[in-house]
Amino acid sequence: MTGKINPDRNKIIKNSKNTVDKNSTEILAIQQTLQGNKEAFSIIVNNYTPMFYTLAYRMLGNAEDAEDAVQEIFLRVYKSLTRFRLGHRFYPWIYTIAINCIRTFLKRKKRRSDNEMLQFETSLPGSSPDNETKNPSVILEVKEGEKIAQKAIISLKPKYREVFVLRHIEGLSTSDVAEILNIPEGTVKTYLHRARKEIIKKLFHEGWTNREFK
Repeated sequence: MTGKINPDRNKIIKNSKNTVDKNSTEILAIQQTLQGNKEAFSIIVNNYTPMFYTLAYRMLGNAEDAEDAVQEIFLRVYKSLTRFRLGHRFYPWIYTIAINCIRTFLKRKKRRSDNEMLQFETSLPGSSPDNETKNPSVILEVKEGEKIAQKAIISLKPKYREVFVLRHIEGLSTSDVAEILNIPEGTVKTYLHRARKEIIKKLFHEGWTNREFK
């Protein structure tokens, strides 16, 4: 009897293999770094810089703070490598360091004036409309949408913002978000629901009905 091939199952197996291969490469980079090969650490930096920059930007609200946070994150990771337990998954561990570092930056922002706290970039630096056309009206619409979305994200309470950014922008699973933040999965889902509700309210208040938020 010949069974049918399940494409979804094959996709899951492929993704799992890619995750294992990536983790193995990073574990090797960690071992080499601890043995004195500082160049090996660049593998980790290259792998996580884009994700951590996006995370920091969405949490902090401007490019300068995001760049400073990313540098601080990798400095902390480098100093903490001896505490990483080989055999465990690496990316939840490194994301936890990233979140804690960004929390420190948020506390610093609280000490700034209210005007400074409300300043943020209109769009993620380096981003551009994902559209073949360069119609000025389309570009303007996308940029305006980006500005409103970022304003809505920044307005969230930090604990809701963390969950929203990790889950929806970084694309992590609910279980991984729970592990990184050290909270139950049920709490992640609750915070995510509240974050979505607040963002929808903000977008509606701004009159942004061109895009449907799911």
